[in-house]
Amino acid sequence: MKFNVVLILGLLLGITLISSAQEPQPPFTFTFYGGLFFPSHKDFEKVYQSRSELIWGVGIALPIVSFTSLTGDIAFFRAEGFFDRAIDSTAKLEQKFWHVGILHRQAIARLIFLRFAGGLNYVTIKQTTSSPSVSQFSLEAEKKIGYFGGIGIEQMLEDGHLSFFSDVIYDYRRSRTKELPGDFGGLRVVFGVHAILF
Repeated sequence: MKFNVVLILGLLLGITLISSAQEPQPPFTFTFYGGLFFPSHKDFEKVYQSRSELIWGVGIALPIVSFTSLTGDIAFFRAEGFFDRAIDSTAKLEQKFWHVGILHRQAIARLIFLRFAGGLNYVTIKQTTSSPSVSQFSLEAEKKIGYFGGIGIEQMLEDGHLSFFSDVIYDYRRSRTKELPGDFGGLRVVFGVHAILF
């Protein structure tokens, strides 16, 4: 598994370097997005009394060929709920999603594009519980590489320096930690903006 991850990252880096050598230096694009994350964990709704919570993230994109970019971003997710309301036993789930992947845009009108994204993710998972009779206790899942993929739509403004987008992305991340097992991936529906800085 580790060899495959290194191989994929090496190929992505190689494509970027070759493209940079053959073309003028591409623009640096900053990305900000926010929306809802729908966790896949079977107990999430029971504990947190909701099917989704807010997620937000920031990232960058570096074009490697026409309409295709190498992307990286980090997203933040947090939920709070109760394991047992009768004894005021609370729970807090915190996750960070690092993504490295490829974004390809397909023009469907002059300034409107379909977006296809996919790549690798690295997700940290931390669950903290507390109650009046027990001090705060935290668990963290093992560190693993997963994957993500999805589709979206983007509207570019006339000046070409700003665009708005909406994505539906699925993150796969399964924990096999004995005390914190299950699927901690899920579906995110986000809206965001790309700003070309130079």
